[in-house]
Amino acid sequence: MEASEVPDHCRIYALSDPSNAEFRGSCDHLHNESCVQCYELEEVMRTIEEECSRALSSAEHQADMLHTIKQARDDIISWKAHQLRAVHQAEAKHSVLAKLDNRSVLLVQDWAMKYMPRKYREAQSDWFAKRGLPWHISVAIRRSEDSEHFESQTLVHVFQSCAQDSVTVASIMLDCLTTLKKEIPDLEIAYYKQDNAGCYHSGNSIISAKLAGDAVGVAVVRNDFSDPQGGKGICDRKAATIKGDVGRYVNEGNDVINALQLKTAIESGQGTTGVKASYVAAKPSSIFNIKWDGISLLNNFEYDETGVRVWRAFNVGSGKVVPWEKFEGVMKQPEKLEILDPPSQSASGAPVFKIVRHRHIKKSSVKADFSTENENQDPSSTDQNKLDDMLFPCPEEGCVKAYSRFANLQTHLDTGKHQMMIEQETLYDRAKREYSSKLTEGCSRIPSVQVTVQAKNDGLPSLSMGWALKTIKKKVRFTKRQTEFLTEQFQKGELSGQKSDPQEVSKAMSLARDQAGQRRFQPDEVLTSQQISGFFSRLSAKKKLEVTAAGKEKKASEVSEVAMESADEDEVSAEAESHLSAVCANVMKDVAIQHPIVSFDLNICELVQKRALTTLRVDRLRDMCIDLELDISDISPQKRKKPYIARLTQLVQECSCSSK
Repeated sequence: MEASEVPDHCRIYALSDPSNAEFRGSCDHLHNESCVQCYELEEVMRTIEEECSRALSSAEHQADMLHTIKQARDDIISWKAHQLRAVHQAEAKHSVLAKLDNRSVLLVQDWAMKYMPRKYREAQSDWFAKRGLPWHISVAIRRSEDSEHFESQTLVHVFQSCAQDSVTVASIMLDCLTTLKKEIPDLEIAYYKQDNAGCYHSGNSIISAKLAGDAVGVAVVRNDFSDPQGGKGICDRKAATIKGDVGRYVNEGNDVINALQLKTAIESGQGTTGVKASYVAAKPSSIFNIKWDGISLLNNFEYDETGVRVWRAFNVGSGKVVPWEKFEGVMKQPEKLEILDPPSQSASGAPVFKIVRHRHIKKSSVKADFSTENENQDPSSTDQNKLDDMLFPCPEEGCVKAYSRFANLQTHLDTGKHQMMIEQETLYDRAKREYSSKLTEGCSRIPSVQVTVQAKNDGLPSLSMGWALKTIKKKVRFTKRQTEFLTEQFQKGELSGQKSDPQEVSKAMSLARDQAGQRRFQPDEVLTSQQISGFFSRLSAKKKLEVTAAGKEKKASEVSEVAMESADEDEVSAEAESHLSAVCANVMKDVAIQHPIVSFDLNICELVQKRALTTLRVDRLRDMCIDLELDISDISPQKRKKPYIARLTQLVQECSCSSK
């Protein structure tokens, strides 16, 4: 609920920042009531802790169990906060849809999963070492000319290869607005909705959206982001339909192994009405980085003449204005995409925008379906006693709507509004409940804890303001004992030839004992498999650098030994000297640095000449040094750019381009 006297349910209270008045909403009521279900959850968790303390006599077992319970409690609270944020952020989309007319458009964008090339007749050798084709989907939604229903158009950009970064996304934004402006000359306003991928949720993309609109003559008003893992969107549903058409195209005897063939396959589908595909390439451009502290905590952006007004949660608080002066000197107009093969013109003259409807539904009935959907009373979504007859329930968790036609479900997911109810048991919950009952009724009874729920909430902590806001976890450095243990496990795997499994290492870490028989690590010191996997990756990269450096030294020593033996021989002929010179020349040619020096699709020589390395982040500079096999073991782990820039500059001085 947007406003409630229960702190667990009030979205304004849960998403208000108590430390910042600009991100704090105001409620006209107190939060002094409690929810029975929320109270039962807290009571169950507290009862489990008390029962574990009584049932387990060993102090170690108690510590392990209490730590597990604490992690479970934190996970439940995090999931609860995520559900609330996801529902609240969906209101941003609904508010934009309510404002749309035939002169405004909502653009929903997302990268599709890379398409793996396929042949109609594929040998086994063709199956290995495939490189996926990146393709981007943008869905434009607007109201029809009579403003009675919504229309959508899908814009697909297919690349042979590209970096899925903010620079490419900015070029796609510019191309989408340019295409829509040509089709709709009266287009004046555009809104964006994107997910939390780094290529979208960054300062470069957010500022580039406004610049792209100014270049085309379309006012970009808002840019809203959904909560991470907030469910599938309209782009994912369009991608599934397009993949089905591409699969049928391959089954007809065609190959799809490059971007041009993928574009042709997309346009050949019968179910892709309203889809325009183009084969494009991103032009290389100089890197610019807009530093925006705390941008990962901001989810809603509104553009005006003074600057960008931002919110942590949609319309909670007055918002904070970031002036345009902050971005002066770093803003850059997005580069245009290179159109290698434009969208094919429809020979049938079919409309560019289309309405999602069943093929057997008459056009006259579409108006009624959309109008009733807007009133939250779709004709195919009936009361509770008819839900069992509905074939297509809404997959959104908490939504109780169901439909008798799949087309109406698609319309509801694309442009409709979910109907949330507190009491809702999904099919997955029902399956788990049935499975649990079957186990308890079987021969092997599972012990259960009898919980007595009191009618009052005395002793239970109340939720504080802003409990559902997204936070950033602080990074904690590994202790010396943790580092030594992980290094030992990594070396064992290197010696045995079988890499250590991070999950097994985490389990061994919790069971490790010292010589006195005491635990080496407390439960809160045991690392997760993700943390262990990251540590092993860093050790592997460091070992690779050491092996490369040792190989270079060995090769240089072999060359010097050959030279010394040749000098000691008395019968050295001119032919032997010539052969030695040729060997040395070939070795030097192999170890010499060739121009251009490229790392992560970036021209290092050009960046050094233009003194643009300072615009990169420290972690990016460190990764480039590791990729180029530079020795950075003597550089301290402090966040400084200067030592990494010095290494890269010294490498460029050895390049052939510096001697010209």
